[in-house]
Amino acid sequence: MKLFRSALYAASTVVLLGQSVRAFDPLSRTNVVNYWGQNSASYAGGKEGDLVDYCQDGTVSVFAMAFISQIQNGRPILNLANHCAQTFPGTTLLNCPKIGQDIKACQASGKAIVISIGGASGAYSLPDAAAGRAFADQIWDLFLGGSSGTRPFGDAVLDGVDLDLESGQNAGYVALVDSLRAKFAAAGGARRYYITAAPQCPYPDRATKDALEQSWFDLVWVQFYNNYCGVNNFGLGSSFNFATWNNWATTVSLNKNVRILLGVPGGPGAAGTGVIDAARLNNILAEVQSHSNFGGVMMWDAGIAPSCSPYRAYASYCVCSSKCRHPNRDPSSSPTWSVTRRPQRRL
Repeated sequence: MKLFRSALYAASTVVLLGQSVRAFDPLSRTNVVNYWGQNSASYAGGKEGDLVDYCQDGTVSVFAMAFISQIQNGRPILNLANHCAQTFPGTTLLNCPKIGQDIKACQASGKAIVISIGGASGAYSLPDAAAGRAFADQIWDLFLGGSSGTRPFGDAVLDGVDLDLESGQNAGYVALVDSLRAKFAAAGGARRYYITAAPQCPYPDRATKDALEQSWFDLVWVQFYNNYCGVNNFGLGSSFNFATWNNWATTVSLNKNVRILLGVPGGPGAAGTGVIDAARLNNILAEVQSHSNFGGVMMWDAGIAPSCSPYRAYASYCVCSSKCRHPNRDPSSSPTWSVTRRPQRRL
């Protein structure tokens, strides 16, 4: 795919397709976040394109690169599905210079690019503060403002770290976030770094609870799917709980200006439950955007959320029917699966 078709973007109250490129603003109420890297489109017979293809769309604010899926001997294991297979000699660490060039091109167009730790499968426990501080050193040197001879994306400097913790022993992530914050401050200069999180909607999220209560986050995009509190239960009682997360932002979070984003599936195959149509998404947005810390929409993920032309003017969330051809589909190729693929995020 050479020309990105924008995905799942909400109604005119959130984004307008085709708007001019703008620099990422963490305090904006109209941010759009997309995950990239796991080739989830293969579930529908498609294939996720290169990162730079998706960055051509002016409505996406942030791309979260998925995932650092494991931590082995204190070092990260990066999994980007079919996008990169080369490793540094004598290591298991991916060496992806092409993706590094894509990252810089995306940043030049105003996007923020963060590296996501976690996923629905993987072994990424940080059981204590010492492990968290040591891993922060690794993340800083390999992906952010530090230096190393084995940087997966070369001289590309990412804009921050996302925590998509869904299992494991995660007490050490408080120290990881705090250590990274200290490095951000010590680095000085004009570059800003961000810490984000993707908790599941049951509150409190057990995997990210300690970090969310004790550390400073800039944006939190909550997964309102694959759970009783998902968008599919909006209007069917009190289980949809965006208000609960907004209350966390204003009463518990260290950063009282933290933005809460509505996390939704990008289309069929993106989740077990929570795949909704444009009209329902617009109804939900009409309510949640009134909350003080609302910050926009997150979707899983870039390859699975194609645009359908009838909604191109305003409402861009679309569950593709048989009349809406998947733009990534390549009938001549077989799906490439990732060991960390996760169309369903579950507790």
